Parts: sequence; structure tokens; C-alpha cells
Amino acid sequence: RSAAGRRGRAGSVRAAMAAFVRELERRAGPALRLEQRAGGVGCVVWDAALVLAKFLERGAWPLSRRAVLELGAGTGAVGIMAATLGADVTLTDLRELQELLAVNIENNRHLVTGSVRAEVLKWGDDVSDFQPPPDYILMADCIYYEESLEPLLKTLRELTGPDTCVLCCYEQRTMGKNPEIERRYFELLQVDFEVERVPLDQHDEEYRSEDIHIVTIHRKRTVGEQ
Repeated sequence: RSAAGRRGRAGSVRAAMAAFVRELERRAGPALRLEQRAGGVGCVVWDAALVLAKFLERGAWPLSRRAVLELGAGTGAVGIMAATLGADVTLTDLRELQELLAVNIENNRHLVTGSVRAEVLKWGDDVSDFQPPPDYILMADCIYYEESLEPLLKTLRELTGPDTCVLCCYEQRTMGKNPEIERRYFELLQVDFEVERVPLDQHDEEYRSEDIHIVTIHRKRTVGEQ
């Protein structure tokens, strides 16, 4: 009976760890409530997502009534913040993250002043369902798997129009292969895109860090688009 009791307690601890809520304060109104899960990298609100969400809230980029698509949305923190600022948002990630995205959309629907929905999108797959190109593409901490770089860049090329602005936030990591993966990503990215770093003093006053960077990415214009 004691063994069963121990198993029961262990199960309760695992259940408590499996779902926990991260609150993200907003300048106006109640905080976002973001459920996280024990599991893969997509189940946690990463620091880069917090930095990008709070950067959007500063209002340098007008989001009201703009079409916004988030790649690798994970918990949906960034895209849901954009939806509270009036954007019409599509959160995209793998099929296994759709249930978590649905929970977080529902938890925060009362704060949304634009619209928000979640869809399956695996990088490298057909993107015709996501056309026409959005006004903004949001990415937070999407640069970490070497094998995902080419599919991610293919998706970016196919999703962006000449006027699409990509806002990419990432944490600069120095362990293992991370520096090489980051270097390779920007090397490949700059074949087709112009990249510009957002100065740190333009980030949120509280949600900023020297090793978390935000860059804007725009497709290089072809001769016909000049």
C-alpha cells in the first residue's frame, strides 16, 4: 500500500509539473496566461518570446488590422500578444503543439482585440494555404536545429512578399554547435533577405538582455519590384 501511495504522490507531482501557467504582464489590462507543458522545446515560454512580445507592445510596428503569422509559435506567447494589439494572427507550429496552442488561445481570448487562430505548418511544406503574404512574420528562438535551417529558409522565402516584415528574436548561445548554426543561418538568410538589428535601447525597458537580439528581415527586391 505504501508503494502505491508513493506512486500516487509521484503521479501528482508529475501532473503538477506537466502543466503550469506563465503570466506575461501587459501595459494595459490583465496579464496573458500561458500554459506550459513538460516536453519538447515548443512547450515552454522562452526568454526570446517574452522579449519579442514585449517589444511588440511598445508599438513601434503598427499591428492593428495587420495580417500576422507566427512561425514555430510553441505556446503562442508572441502571436497572442500581437492579437491583443489588434492584429489578425495565425499561429503555426507542428501538429503535436496544436492542442497547447488551442488552450492558450482560449485562455486569452477575452484579451484579443484582433483575431487569432492556430494552424499546422511544418517548415519546408507547401504554404499555399497561408497566402497572400502576411504583413508580418514573427519568429522567436527558431534557430537551434541545423537540419531545420534549410526548411525554415524555404518557408520564409515562400511566405514573404515584397512588403512583408519579419521580426526575428533569438538568444545568442555559446554552447556546442549553437554559434556555428547561428552563423550558418544568417549566412544563408542574407542570400535572399536584408537583415537589420534592432538596437537594444529600442527593446522593452525591463524585458531585454544583451544576449537576446531582435532583427528585422525583408526580402531583397528583384529588378521588377524596384
